[in-house]
Amino acid sequence: MVEPSPSDPRPPGAWVTPVRLRTGDGGAFAYRPGQLLVEQADIGAVLDIVGEIDGEPEQVIGSLYLLRGAFNPTVVSRRLRAEGRSVYPNHIVFSAPVTFPHPVTFPHPVTFPHPVTFPHPVTFPHPVTFPHAGGEAGACSCCRDVARTITPLAAAHNNAEEAPAEPLLLRPATGSLPLRVVVLDTGLDPAVAGGGGRISKRGDEAWGPATPGWTDNLDLADADANQWLDPVAGHGTFIASIIARLTPADVTVEVGKVLRATGEGDDADLAFRMHQLVDDPPAVLCLSCTCFTDGDVPPPALWRAVNELMERGTVIVCSAGNEMTARPSWPAALPDVVSVAALGQYGPAPFTNYGDWVRACAPGVDIVASFFSDVDDPTDTDDPADFLGWSRWSGTSFSAPIVAAAIVREMVLHGISGKRAVRRVIDDPRLFRYPGLGTVVNAH
Repeated sequence: MVEPSPSDPRPPGAWVTPVRLRTGDGGAFAYRPGQLLVEQADIGAVLDIVGEIDGEPEQVIGSLYLLRGAFNPTVVSRRLRAEGRSVYPNHIVFSAPVTFPHPVTFPHPVTFPHPVTFPHPVTFPHPVTFPHAGGEAGACSCCRDVARTITPLAAAHNNAEEAPAEPLLLRPATGSLPLRVVVLDTGLDPAVAGGGGRISKRGDEAWGPATPGWTDNLDLADADANQWLDPVAGHGTFIASIIARLTPADVTVEVGKVLRATGEGDDADLAFRMHQLVDDPPAVLCLSCTCFTDGDVPPPALWRAVNELMERGTVIVCSAGNEMTARPSWPAALPDVVSVAALGQYGPAPFTNYGDWVRACAPGVDIVASFFSDVDDPTDTDDPADFLGWSRWSGTSFSAPIVAAAIVREMVLHGISGKRAVRRVIDDPRLFRYPGLGTVVNAH
């Protein structure tokens, strides 16, 4: 389907590709109507049931094909899987933020301490320098709000101003350079893509078998031109900037668009795009999207794509999701994937998923990173330009890149493989762990 025009009657954020939700036995899951992922050897069995399909089967990855037609994919797939066939719906994956991004105008300098990546703190002094108009002298409203929400004990133990420097980030790296991180998400802000920095977009490429056409891998704030910030616009840029900020300067971050600004993609397209990385595999792939599946079986295309990349040495880091459940969320729950839950100020974030399939956790509440400039907050009509290049966002979406950055940093600074870096950062039995949330990684 095409992007809606400015006169399109659908409400802000309406999906432009078909999505269906099934609830009931086995738990809820979302899928593409009229699409099946089928092992090549089982295509004939599908045709025996449905009669005919639209067009020819389209290869997704290896011997797995996508079939389209006027059929109910959940009914057909369940019937054939009961016979031992490899037939599945094309499950929907969703990005994993909790809320709309919140504008951040003047982040505290301690949040962005590295002088190479961000301006010297004198550019944005402590808020006491700019007292809020009409407020108490020497304090802005945001600081007064914070003071009301934290306990005196927490404030007394806040030693951020005395945080020691990290000499490892300043010494020469010993690993093979440069290392490359790939983020497959909502694409990259055109302003960042044209900036010539460490973050770049992938070149134009085919979107995938479930979504015919091409993508330029750019992320627009208002793709449907309805004068509202799209629900998950900026998600990929935000994640890429976290990785760039927390890794040494020789690390590059490459961003592709596999999710629309409404936050949805699917198993077939994501796996197809991951397969495109095989000839030049990145050191780390960061995925901040999740899905539930029919019967909680691993999504077949993603499973193959993940295994294919890991066999070539890529570390895959995935967000665990925000549904407050232990139900397996994919691709995070696939074997050997570094699945990441979220921490808040005082422990597990209230929204985070958890379970024995989660391997790590990292800060995921009120994370600050790069965002669009001069874009309105859709919940606030008073200020015509609320976002000035920064935002604050919460979700396991933003815990995953923190863990990815910690792994990359270990690879670069100690000259080790991704597998060894995961053993050090995630799997070392001496590290602190939360039950159901895995190893605590607080590199933020």
